[in-house]
Amino acid sequence: MSTESDKQRVYNGAYGLCRDPSDRLLLVRVTSGLADAGLWTLPGGGIEWGEHPEDALLRELEEETGIVDIERYRLAAVYSQVYDNPAYRADDSVHHIGLVYDVTLVAFSLRDEKDGSTDHCEWFTESQARLLPLGQLGEFGVELAWPKS
Repeated sequence: MSTESDKQRVYNGAYGLCRDPSDRLLLVRVTSGLADAGLWTLPGGGIEWGEHPEDALLRELEEETGIVDIERYRLAAVYSQVYDNPAYRADDSVHHIGLVYDVTLVAFSLRDEKDGSTDHCEWFTESQARLLPLGQLGEFGVELAWPKS
């Protein structure tokens, strides 16, 4: 017999709000087979047990985009969203807490992740990003990058 607490979990992640000198935002596309397949989001992902969130940010940026040359980063915002009965775990509710870091890069060349949770990474202008199919975290990132007046 399962209890209500068995069906609720917290997912902690660290994400990068990365912009290039032309003020383009870096986004990644979720790979097929996952709940948000085809949607664009911020690069980043889950914090592993015992891992510092900043270490998770650096690991995930390298995994999903190939970026390793980072000048600095600072916590910019906290994303918090509850997903009731998400498609990938039909009996669960997930509270997604994401630490979003404003990242200053040294180099801006990219490479796509192979066999991971994303399949493509790309720089987008504000007008391009607002036309993309965005996941909720992607929408959050676009609004952080270019707040509506």
